[in-house]
Amino acid sequence: MIMNLIMLSHLILSGFVVGLIFFQTALSAPIIFKYLSKDQSSIYIRKIFPKLFMIIAITGLICFALQLSNRIMNQMGLAASIITFVLPSICYFMVPATNEATDSGNKKKFKQLHTLSVIFIVVVFFSNMLWCFL
Repeated sequence: MIMNLIMLSHLILSGFVVGLIFFQTALSAPIIFKYLSKDQSSIYIRKIFPKLFMIIAITGLICFALQLSNRIMNQMGLAASIITFVLPSICYFMVPATNEATDSGNKKKFKQLHTLSVIFIVVVFFSNMLWCFL
């Protein structure tokens, strides 16, 4: 019974992560870039992304703790929880460098950091979407 509750909790939290990422990339970001000026969208992005990365990382840490507390540990769930903690944490710590690259006009560095953060979040998205099926 408790093991089922632990697994269900991890599934719900994985759905939460998938939902957050989907909302930000498919709904929020396109509206921001379409309807806000560059100055307004810059403020929004600088405020929302660190929080988004931190919320996802904390959720990954909770999922990791759930997996460790489960007697029948799901290896794919454990891997997804580690990915969900580590990759957004790295993204969070990359934010100041990304902002600095933007502010200084270093387009190459910005593109590298942005691309890396996008790849990391895509990996988090799919690992949370798929771990329960594998």
